[in-house]
Amino acid sequence: MIRLLRPSFVCFSVAVLLVTGVAVLSACGASDGGSAGPTAAAGDDPVVATVNERPVLANAVAAVRAERRLVGESDATAAAIEEAIDRELVRREAERLGVTADATEVRARSTDLADQMGGAAALKSALAKADMTEAQLRQSLEDGVLREALQDAKYGGLAAAGASVQAYYDRHKEDLFTKAAAVHLGAISVKAERIAENAIARLRTGHPFEEVARQFSTDLESKANGGDLGWVLASSLPVPLRKAEAALSKGEVSKPVAAFGQWYVLKLEGRRAARTLSFGQVHERLRQELTRLKRAKALEAWLTTARRDATVTTP
Repeated sequence: MIRLLRPSFVCFSVAVLLVTGVAVLSACGASDGGSAGPTAAAGDDPVVATVNERPVLANAVAAVRAERRLVGESDATAAAIEEAIDRELVRREAERLGVTADATEVRARSTDLADQMGGAAALKSALAKADMTEAQLRQSLEDGVLREALQDAKYGGLAAAGASVQAYYDRHKEDLFTKAAAVHLGAISVKAERIAENAIARLRTGHPFEEVARQFSTDLESKANGGDLGWVLASSLPVPLRKAEAALSKGEVSKPVAAFGQWYVLKLEGRRAARTLSFGQVHERLRQELTRLKRAKALEAWLTTARRDATVTTP
């Protein structure tokens, strides 16, 4: 299983990358034990191939295809069969070494991903669109955890050296470990300068910004939020709005500002300067991530050889 460094302080991404290298989202529960692979009632799950005399079942291929649909990739049957064969090779090697998918880890990843997704509703919608069952998603998560456990068992002696960790940090300090300057803004968006001035007049008489935004703003989303735009990157703002917010102190309201055919009244709620995490702050987590990637690469090389040497037959 390969996960990627997220371009924001090396946090794990909202999606976990499974054994196919594609993202999958999970808010489902996991089984209470390691998995030896997909199972089905006798006669309900035909064999589509054998690898070293072990069956690769139709349900296993269907799970791979569903996983790929979930992330917008091709669900071609031939490629899914190849991936299912790879997963069977991983399971067989894991059995040989006594390695299992830790159920606690599977559940933890499910919980974390559910939180990052914003709850189960969004997941259920995504699963429905991909025609993927919760059982298939559970199996995908278990396959991923098993693969990572196997790479640790086989290549536990491999680790990222201190110099390589430092070099990676130096190369990616700006794009991975720096958080851009941001501002917390309120905004009232209207069609004409005169209306913007009227909104400002209401603010000066003591009416709360949220109330005036709901009364005047033509942008439905910000209107519903009382004009609150939340935290936004200063660099992402149109130039006129960026210049206007730069001149404000916390709590101040701007004069009417023209941008994109609208007129805006801004209120500065807060400002965060750009900051870069030091090497000391990220060293240990970065070392662990690079070590895991190094072991994943070694396991992929082993899998290439195992696939080449395997006896594969199809009915």
